[in-house]
Amino acid sequence: MLSSARLSLSTRAGRCRYQPREGQSGGAGRGCRELSWLRPFCHQLDQTGQHLFCICGTRVNILDVASGAVLRSLEQEDQEDITAFDLSPDDEVLVTASRALLLAQWAWREGSITRLWKAIHTAPVAAMAFDPTSTLLATGGCDGAVRVWDVVRHYGTHHFRGSSGVVHLVAFHPDPARLLLFSSAVDATVRMWSLQDQSCLATMTAHYSAVTSLTFSADGHSMLSSGRDKICVVWDLRTHQATKTVPVFESVEAAVLLPEEPAPELGVKSKGLHFLTAGDQGLLRVWEAASGQCVYTQRQLPGPKQELTRCALAPSAGLLVSVTADHNLLLYEARSLQLRKQFAGYSEEVLDVRFLGPEDSHIVVASNSPSLKVFELQTMACQILHGHTDIVLALDVFRKGRLFASCAKDQSICIWRMNKAGKVACVAQGSGHTHSVGTICCSRLKETFLVTGSQDCTVKLWPIPEALLSKGASSDSSPVLLQAQATQRCHDKDINSVAVAPNDKLLATGSQDRTAKLWALPQCRLLGVFSGHRRGLWCVQFSPMDQVLATASADGTVKLWALQDFSCLKTFEGHDASVLKVAFVSRGTQLLSSGSDGLVKLWTIKSNECVKTLDAHEDKVWGLHCSRLDDRALTGASDSCVILWKDVTEEEQAEEQAKREEEVVKQQELDNLLHERRYLRALGLAISLDRPHTVLTVIQAIRRDPEACEKLGATVLQLRRDQKEALLRFCVTWNTNSRHCHEAQAVLGVLLRHEAPEELLAYQGLQASLEALLPYTERHFQRLSRTLQAATFLDFLWHNMKLPPLPVAPSAL
Repeated sequence: MLSSARLSLSTRAGRCRYQPREGQSGGAGRGCRELSWLRPFCHQLDQTGQHLFCICGTRVNILDVASGAVLRSLEQEDQEDITAFDLSPDDEVLVTASRALLLAQWAWREGSITRLWKAIHTAPVAAMAFDPTSTLLATGGCDGAVRVWDVVRHYGTHHFRGSSGVVHLVAFHPDPARLLLFSSAVDATVRMWSLQDQSCLATMTAHYSAVTSLTFSADGHSMLSSGRDKICVVWDLRTHQATKTVPVFESVEAAVLLPEEPAPELGVKSKGLHFLTAGDQGLLRVWEAASGQCVYTQRQLPGPKQELTRCALAPSAGLLVSVTADHNLLLYEARSLQLRKQFAGYSEEVLDVRFLGPEDSHIVVASNSPSLKVFELQTMACQILHGHTDIVLALDVFRKGRLFASCAKDQSICIWRMNKAGKVACVAQGSGHTHSVGTICCSRLKETFLVTGSQDCTVKLWPIPEALLSKGASSDSSPVLLQAQATQRCHDKDINSVAVAPNDKLLATGSQDRTAKLWALPQCRLLGVFSGHRRGLWCVQFSPMDQVLATASADGTVKLWALQDFSCLKTFEGHDASVLKVAFVSRGTQLLSSGSDGLVKLWTIKSNECVKTLDAHEDKVWGLHCSRLDDRALTGASDSCVILWKDVTEEEQAEEQAKREEEVVKQQELDNLLHERRYLRALGLAISLDRPHTVLTVIQAIRRDPEACEKLGATVLQLRRDQKEALLRFCVTWNTNSRHCHEAQAVLGVLLRHEAPEELLAYQGLQASLEALLPYTERHFQRLSRTLQAATFLDFLWHNMKLPPLPVAPSAL
């Protein structure tokens, strides 16, 4: 059978042919959506750097940084979107705000809400921040108000008004003795509030666009503000004046003041204020405040530029986290900005998935994006690969598992190599199709060629250059240019699928023209046509053992075809919508199919029967792939989820065998106990087996004893309370049958005569048991009353009948 493990990079309970592995989730948040107001604090590290907190719709996900597993998902009772959250500096309290204008205080390690109260804001809370003592919480609302709460004594302490528009930024001064609070709204001004005087001390104006971050120096005398007006401003908090304006030439989403100590790797060679910025250029840069010079610029990563939307420092952990516009989280060493780990956030619509590595230790995911994501299954460490310029549509892996290929809407293909350290790089690129390349398949025997199919109705055969296969080939060199060896127009409509036979001599193609075709390689010579589907084909697949081809179609069926005469051998019907993918498993004896109905079905080819339906996805399942050992499968769907399925057939068979053996042993032990008249032990064993008929057999054996009444009472009364409760439930079942009602009534009599009413009322499910017992007991009583009346009438007739004297037999002469 299969059981599932959701990698939601987001499992539903229930065993099927494949079983989930708990805790395998590496997603910062599936389907995270930006709200209409600014939300700068969507992600936060704790002080130790061990946990990462991320907003994901109605939940806050807590990730373990080391393993990538989602430890907890916190969701308020109102199930509304979370608009803001903050973790206290002592890492003990988490507070979330929802669109329902409710604030929830969490003991996040236990996953429980300790307090829930109304925010009093007239519009949702857009920002919140704790003070350094973890006792005060400030909230900024879309109504322009700023409120301060005492989270220890549970009451509101301050209410500040004066900001125009949404207050999207609040921050306490790091010195708790000063009792200062700073806020910024969409009017691009920074306001300093005194908690002691309950007034606004200063309005600091220097920005011309929204202020995106506020951070303070170690001595508390300076503050740095950043904005989308492409400047950062250093403020003197004693005079409330701007002392330095630094143009950074990009819209800054976050700025962080670095510790005032030398960091040569970041260009920090002297003391003084240095700060790091993250913005729309997608690079982290370090600036010297005094001179306004950029002293360090992060190296541009390959691929399209990704805007950075968040940057935060965890000084005690020595980590810096940055967030890209597509919700990818990058963890860096704070002193060197060396990338330590990546988390892929929003996978969007997963279009294809593949196992990767010689031992299937990694998976590669193509989502609705030009970039690929490679995950290590053990740690869920993520690599984001850039090489295409448009959405990647399909993937395939070569036999050894280190080389794989991708194709995309940009009419190109890429070949990628994973080295022994697990790092992946693009080693070859090719183009030649005139429309989107929607399907790709690698050679099966050796790494010699790959085949692509496109919307231009053609198939291209691409030989793999020997330079890529040599042991001395370097992944750091520029990608090799691929050249197509052969091009063949195969169908009249889009080609949705291509498959190479296990011997590399045959090619199958499936198209929207409702046919599949068989071709000889490498000449691409047509051998035959498979016709019979009523709608277009989405997938074709060769059997690994037999000369059979499987096709999946939009008509909701899967068909098996003979390669020798192109006849249809079997048709599998069961999906309610298009079948998108099909794969052979269990050494070619079974099929896995996935459809646009979100279902994955397991079929036994010999019996033509669907033996299991796996309902774990909520949308079209585009990706389906099986591991080399056929013990795991991988599915990816439009619901942004990737699910790992494990074959647990052998485990279930072993469990079933062990269960049968255990039942045989217990049955023999029960027979021995009955033979030895050890009724108490026998009754307890029968109840533990949870088999009412076996318990009934023991009760009947006790009642056959000459001293049945005493033996039954003594045995039942020595049972534990939970055993008596189980016995009472069994009596409900026995009492429905006139043949077994006497045993049920005998047990009930013992309980009613010897148990106190208070103890009986404390039995679990007693009311339901009594309601079920009463009707049948009344029916049995009426039946016995009628039998007694009839017997009494017969006895009366017998004694009152006048019988004639018996004739005397003639005496013998």
